[in-house]
Amino acid sequence: MENLLPPLIILLCVVAVVVLIFRRGVRKSRESAETAMAGGPEAAAAASAKLTEEQHRTIYSLIAQGLTVQAIAVYRQATGTKLTEARNAVLLMERHPQPYGSREALPDTSQTEPEPLAAPELERPVEREQQIPPEPLESREPKPAAPSSSFETPSKVPAAAFGERSTTRFPYRYRAIVSNGRQTLEVASNLLNDEIYSEIKALAQIGDAEDAAQLLWRHSEISIEEARAFVELL
Repeated sequence: MENLLPPLIILLCVVAVVVLIFRRGVRKSRESAETAMAGGPEAAAAASAKLTEEQHRTIYSLIAQGLTVQAIAVYRQATGTKLTEARNAVLLMERHPQPYGSREALPDTSQTEPEPLAAPELERPVEREQQIPPEPLESREPKPAAPSSSFETPSKVPAAAFGERSTTRFPYRYRAIVSNGRQTLEVASNLLNDEIYSEIKALAQIGDAEDAAQLLWRHSEISIEEARAFVELL
């Protein structure tokens, strides 16, 4: 029994040293991440600017699927940075979404003023004296198709069916980006913030896509169909 005591003491010392080293590493890693997050949107824009369009789309697709570790690996391989720098860059891009090709940081909440609201345009009634008689059927030419957009056709459902849009405007324009690797959609609105967007994501993840789309519609300027298309990619 006495012969086992010295090896046991040595083993306990080794375990204690390993635990201390591990805790120190975790603390340094946490401090490094906090320091990187303090860079804000400007640091996120700088990290995003190092990527090609394909790399940018791949990383945001992985982030949207919750595969942060894989996104860090892709960023590290694409930029040749160290593991810690790649992790900080991906966390910044996740917290402050950046559209591809923009090196400008998102507006700082302490400096940005809300954008002025444009006055709605009223339709002018057409006077009967100015109406032009319709052309004969044989002379009419087919109208060109309307240009397609990244979203689908606006909903024909009355807006009253989904309640009223929020009237609370924040002093900055929030941007939310979602991608599935093939399609990337963005919503920018000063009716959104982190708390509301987190609630939208939570509704989408539990399968309540319609409520998530209606919540996004009420806190943005997009149509309900555009909101549904955005939620489908969450």
